[in-house]
Amino acid sequence: MILRGVELRHFGRFGDFNVEFRKGMNLVSGANEAGKSTLMEAIPAVIFGLRQKERFRPWGRQGSCEAAVIFENGGQTIRIERDLLSDQVTLTESDDLHQIIHSFAGKVSPLGRSSERAEYCERLSLLFGHADEELFRASLFFGQGSLEFPGEGGLLARIKALLSGSSEVDYDAVLQSLCDDYFSLTRINPWGKDKTRERELDELRTRIANLEGRWFAAREALHEVATVEGEIGRLRAEIEAGRSEYDKGVRYLDWVRRQWHLDEKEQGLKRDFNRVQKSSGQVESLVAERQGLLQDLAKTGLPRELPDDLPLLLADAEQLRRRLIGLQGETTAQRQLLHRLGVVPWRLTAGLSLVCLGGSALLGWLSPRFATPLVLAGGICILILWAATLWQALRLHRERGVIDEGLAQIELRRADAQGELKELDLRFQRLGMSPSAVEIAKMQKNMERHRQIVMRLVEVEGALKVLEQPDILATEQRNLTRELVIVSERLERDKPMRPAHLTAEDLPEAEAKLEELNLRLRSQEERLIELTRQVATLQGGLADLQGIEEEGERLRTEENRLNQRKDALALGYELLREAVQAFRGTHLERFSNDIGSYLGQATQGRHRVVRIADDFSLQLAGKGGRWHDLAEFSRGTIDAAYFAVRLALTRQLAQGRALPLFLDDPLVNFDRIRLAEGLKLLERLSSEHQVIYFSHSELLQKRAARDRWRVVSLEEQRTVAALTRLPERSDDGEQLHLL
Repeated sequence: MILRGVELRHFGRFGDFNVEFRKGMNLVSGANEAGKSTLMEAIPAVIFGLRQKERFRPWGRQGSCEAAVIFENGGQTIRIERDLLSDQVTLTESDDLHQIIHSFAGKVSPLGRSSERAEYCERLSLLFGHADEELFRASLFFGQGSLEFPGEGGLLARIKALLSGSSEVDYDAVLQSLCDDYFSLTRINPWGKDKTRERELDELRTRIANLEGRWFAAREALHEVATVEGEIGRLRAEIEAGRSEYDKGVRYLDWVRRQWHLDEKEQGLKRDFNRVQKSSGQVESLVAERQGLLQDLAKTGLPRELPDDLPLLLADAEQLRRRLIGLQGETTAQRQLLHRLGVVPWRLTAGLSLVCLGGSALLGWLSPRFATPLVLAGGICILILWAATLWQALRLHRERGVIDEGLAQIELRRADAQGELKELDLRFQRLGMSPSAVEIAKMQKNMERHRQIVMRLVEVEGALKVLEQPDILATEQRNLTRELVIVSERLERDKPMRPAHLTAEDLPEAEAKLEELNLRLRSQEERLIELTRQVATLQGGLADLQGIEEEGERLRTEENRLNQRKDALALGYELLREAVQAFRGTHLERFSNDIGSYLGQATQGRHRVVRIADDFSLQLAGKGGRWHDLAEFSRGTIDAAYFAVRLALTRQLAQGRALPLFLDDPLVNFDRIRLAEGLKLLERLSSEHQVIYFSHSELLQKRAARDRWRVVSLEEQRTVAALTRLPERSDDGEQLHLL
């Protein structure tokens, strides 16, 4: 199987990116931050999904984040597509003629438990031998600087199970189940320290011992039953006689208490009746007074609760009324002045002018010699008359203008006052009062009267709140009257039955004697109950003798059965444990031999022997044949060892499948010689497995060109993608533009 290609759509730093691989050695080169690790992480992300989805979401983009991987296996093509945000997966298998052999589509979350995920994982198991992301990363996936296995017990346990060939059956679980079943029967541990808590077999033996004790105790109880039954008969006779006397005394004292209680109740009812009568008179007087005060309050024209701004409103209304009266007087005075000015005597002037003109003409006709002077004299008189008239007209016009201007000012002030009056009317209306001048004058006049009425009304209502309501008092008076009648009738009916010798002073002594009798009876009853229980217990033990014997026989049989089961479980556990240890020793030895073979090739034969501990830790042989922990060696040797472990693990887990290997520069800590040997080892493996190596090393690029590897340069790929892309700004560019 080989990885033919990877397609990324808005994944991490990649917008629209496709890459193709071939069989054998493949090198993905690029500088730091070019996207090598992102491209490598895309492969398990498509196959298994992402737990941290925000890690590879492209910056500044709201939308899909998709990727696809294409595998080729023989004549088949397997294409897996995934929407990494919604986990919608499509898996398609087709033959070399592009005919679909199998297809799957569904939502497969890495944390889900759906039936779709189960079907998808089953398909992955057929393709890769397993569907475990951790196993994938531990075998086929060689991350940068992370060749060591994570210290998770679950992953190491699964690897050990797969290496030992027990993936189908978990022998550790079977051994643990046998051990649990054994210790569910007994706390005795033949392989170590005994358990503290008792188990089923131990509890069964304890029950058998208890049954034996009960059997002996039942035999002794036979002699006690007869004695206890005789004492019970005597106590019952004494209790019956004493209870009869006690009941008579209780009934008698109850009757006496009821009579005295009726007397006390009658006196209390009489006191309450007198109090209610007195309160009723006070309430009626106060109610009548309150009604009169409310009527007087209505006559004032003011509400009971005066608004806070009502006095100010009344003052403003009074002031505004006076202003309007003053303005009315000023208007009248100005109009009188205008009337006294009179009018211009145009007609009189015209008549006098005609008279002068006619007189001058007549005199000129009568005395022709003086006609011209007379006409001139008449004209001069006419001019004088018209000049005087015009001067008077101008003076009257000027004085009228002054008076009209004064009237205009007065009208403006009147308009302002009218506006204020309308505003006051609205304020009175909002308070629910009449804005008429008569009502306002009435309210101003009754302010003091209103205050006195309200003060008295508050006092009256306060007194009524303290006293009960009239209807409640009436109801209470009726109830008291009815109760008084009932109590009086009962007292009259029982009066002849009262004894003359029992007084209130004698009652405590009688009650004490009665209580003493009651205590004695209770003590006898408690003793009777105790004896009855004792007899019942003894008789139960006697009646259970046969049951105890039968139960003992049954428990003995159960003990024998559990002993046989315990011995069988112990034998099965021993045999299976020895077989599993031998079986695993063989497979782990084979695995350690594979690791030693790969490690020897990577270290030029310096380290060829590896020992694997139970916790999966590694040890290498040193000088003198001593074993040393891997942590005691150099970083390069440690990486070489874990590199060999992963190669061996890949070979073990592949189960005959030639799966591709993904390496993110895992040999970065190797020196030049070990790097060359490691690459030779990878080249040998590439004849069987496709190898995809991610690195930024220029030396590797030269070697890849020399040895004719498939080389994928991310810089060239991104340049080609940029040239073929539509002339639009990328999201990253827009982010920089916004910054």
